[in-house]
This record gives sequence, C-alpha cells and structure tokens, in this order.
Amino acid sequence: MGEKFESSKLGELVWGEPESSFIFTLTDFRQIALDVEPVNEIFGYKSGNIPMGFNRPSNSATSNLLQKFNSVEEAYQELTSKNTKSQDESSETDQSESTTEDIRDHTEIQWELIQLGLDHGYDVYVAKNDQNREYEGSKLGDPCIDSLNLTGFSKSAMDIIEYVDVIWLDDDYIVEMFEVESTTSVFSGILRMTDFVVKVPNLKVSMNIVAPATDEEKVRKQMARPTFEQVLDQQETGLLNYISFEEVRELRKVVETNGPLRSPF
Repeated sequence: MGEKFESSKLGELVWGEPESSFIFTLTDFRQIALDVEPVNEIFGYKSGNIPMGFNRPSNSATSNLLQKFNSVEEAYQELTSKNTKSQDESSETDQSESTTEDIRDHTEIQWELIQLGLDHGYDVYVAKNDQNREYEGSKLGDPCIDSLNLTGFSKSAMDIIEYVDVIWLDDDYIVEMFEVESTTSVFSGILRMTDFVVKVPNLKVSMNIVAPATDEEKVRKQMARPTFEQVLDQQETGLLNYISFEEVRELRKVVETNGPLRSPF
C-alpha cells in the first residue's frame, strides 16, 4: 500500500458514494493479466464470474486450488504459462521446463521424506492433494496412512494440516511436519505452519521448511519476518527449521547404508 487519499469523484466511481476514506495508492506493483475462466475453474467458481477488488478466496475455493496444486505460486505459474503461449516460444519452453523441474524436485523430496519417516518407524502422512502423485512409478500415498486421526483438533486446524506436504507421526502424536518449497515462493509453506500453530496453540511440534540450498537465504529471511517470529514466540511452539534438499538426499543415503539414526533431524 502507498498513500491514503480522498476523492469524492473517485468515491462515487469505486464505492457508489462520495465517502472515499478507504482509497489507497499502490507502490512497487507489477501488472499481470490472466484469463478469468481458468481462474474460475481452479477455484471452483461459476463460469462468467468476474473477481473485483481485494477479495480473499473462501475456504472451499482455497481447498479446490490445493487439490490441484501444491501452492498458489504453482497455480500462478500454470496460469501464466498457459497465458503466454502466443509469446516468444523459446521463453515459454524455458518456463515450462523450469516449472516441470520444480514439480519433479518437489515430488522427489516428498518421497525421500516419506521413506525417511518409514525407515525410522513412524507412520507417515502425505498431503491429501499429493497422494496420487507418482515418483518412479509409485504413488506417494501408497506407503502412507490415508488420513489423519487426530483428537482435539478443530475443523479449521484439520483443514490446514491435511495439506502439509509430509507429516511423521508416532500413533496420534505429530513428530515432524515438513513443507517442501521448490518454487520461487517460500511464503506459502511458512504461512501454513504458522496458521496451524495459531489454531492449535498448546501443541509443541517440530516444523521444517525444506527448500534448495540456493534458496536458503531467501527462506531464512522469510522465517525471520516479525509476523512469523511473533506468532511462534507467542505460541511457544517448537522451532521452525530450515532443511535443504541436499541434506535430505544425503541423509537418505546415510540411512540406506547404515540404518536408522537416533535423531534424523
């Protein structure tokens, strides 16, 4: 947001009345254009719906998106890749290959985390929208439990945790939670973790953001944002940790060679 200003003419245009105290300028924004119908399809909106103003998607719309994509960033990349087909062909190919590689890396790391959890004797849950994803011919959900049977959790808390990428459990106790971030945005995973601990304030749980080593600085900057730090400090939860893709791959090799570790993370 930039500066706040008032204009009776603009108030009439925007709000239908001269009151205009809620009008702001925008700074440092980037203009984008997306076809409306693909957006409606992703969110489950009716055909012909035209979004206006700053509107937060409903819980059902968010659920529809997360059933198809790992994050808003991934959905955005899919939409923009479709939206630029008429533009420079080589640029489109590069973007498509990058997106495909991101998804492949994301699925691989999820698989490695699943196997590490199983190797250490835990029940493992994988996000409900990823259970049918395949890695090297196997579905991510095949070796995992189908659903979370956790007592004392509100519906809103369950709506969040069902989409966490990988969870290790000891019976109904959450041991580790992992959000894998392979795209340019790391915000969604951290936000999901902090949203969850706000919903379950008395739960102490180890939470991990897993991203490429090249993104470590970016991840740590996001983790250090005052908003996130304040939420975690207030809830007195376990630490929010960063783990690199490379660490996960190396740890998997060590466990395959030497067997389970006392404390994998």
